[in-house]
Amino acid sequence: MEQLYLFGKKFKFEKMKKNVGLIGKGKWGSLIKSKLSKLAHLKFVLGKNKNFVNFIKKSDLDWVFIATPNSTHYQIVKKCLELKINVFCEKPLSTNLDEAKQLFRIAKKNKVKLYVSDIYSFQKRKIKKITLNNKIKRTKIVYGKDNEFLYRFMYHDISILYNHINDKKLKYFTYNQNKKRKISYLTIEFKDKTNFLFEYHLKSRLKKHYINNINFISKDDVLKKMLNSVLYKKMDIRLNNIKTLYILKFLSFLKNRI
Repeated sequence: MEQLYLFGKKFKFEKMKKNVGLIGKGKWGSLIKSKLSKLAHLKFVLGKNKNFVNFIKKSDLDWVFIATPNSTHYQIVKKCLELKINVFCEKPLSTNLDEAKQLFRIAKKNKVKLYVSDIYSFQKRKIKKITLNNKIKRTKIVYGKDNEFLYRFMYHDISILYNHINDKKLKYFTYNQNKKRKISYLTIEFKDKTNFLFEYHLKSRLKKHYINNINFISKDDVLKKMLNSVLYKKMDIRLNNIKTLYILKFLSFLKNRI
């Protein structure tokens, strides 16, 4: 509910809610659903295997939100963009850099928005500066392939560090894994001698996320902030797209060498 003053009198009015659809019924899809149901008119919620094209064509949608498994993002996003619908996609947009570039080209061609989830941009906690030696430590259970933590953990970390590293040139990196304890270590050094030690505990039930002793696990409802901003605030989508491609390029380089 917002307030408007006209000729000295106060009026209350509700902003017009957007019409949205959601594809994805998993854990993260359920979280997004709980927020969207309050922020917008949620026209449908579908699983990844449903024929969503007919639902989109029948609904007068402003946005489609996609929270399906990573491997399905490309095909679903591509079809939605071809239908000329604005798309919000959970990260990563794709684990294939060329596919991601193609999706951004389709969005531009069809004059629609494509926003990739960047939840940490809406946190109050920020990295104000970095030192020559920086340490990132995360603990959480991760299932799947050995390098899957790149898109689960490191994606977010590179997003947080983006403003501090996007103009730096990579010098080298090392990767080690303690298979018994399920800990992965990556050391990355840039040509200006700034380096980062990423330490990921992949079988811990304790959830921790520290960058240079700053705890990035927050109780703030950053998901709601992000969704509300995407729907109702003027955002420079282009900056989100540039950042997304930088992160995917960075991770693609590492993935091919681990």
